[in-house]
Amino acid sequence: MSVSLPYNNTAGWSGTDTSKARAEENVYSGREENEQLKVLRLLHSNSNGYTWKELSEQTGMHHGNASGILSVLHKTEKIMRLNTVRNRCKVYMHPIHVNNQMITEKQGRKNTFCPHCGNDVNTPKG
Repeated sequence: MSVSLPYNNTAGWSGTDTSKARAEENVYSGREENEQLKVLRLLHSNSNGYTWKELSEQTGMHHGNASGILSVLHKTEKIMRLNTVRNRCKVYMHPIHVNNQMITEKQGRKNTFCPHCGNDVNTPKG
């Protein structure tokens, strides 16, 4: 599997310099790929899927990490998000386990990156 990096060659950052540096370091160090692979393996081995809360409990990941990895893998179509809700959270599932269950489409706006600086032109500055 290649690592999913849909946000300007990262898995995303909040907009601050420190957050961007963390996101880039996670890619360069291999941490991002390792975490994504871990989540994909867990989803592959669990036919019931996981919510972000269940994934967090299973792995010890912070909410932001668990939710972020699920969102990136869903955005890049490596996993599916079901319409199913457990404990007020959507369920994510590996595609091999999705039969005739209703899935939600990827959501969010399309990112448009400046070819010169790499910043998302849709993100407000200031």
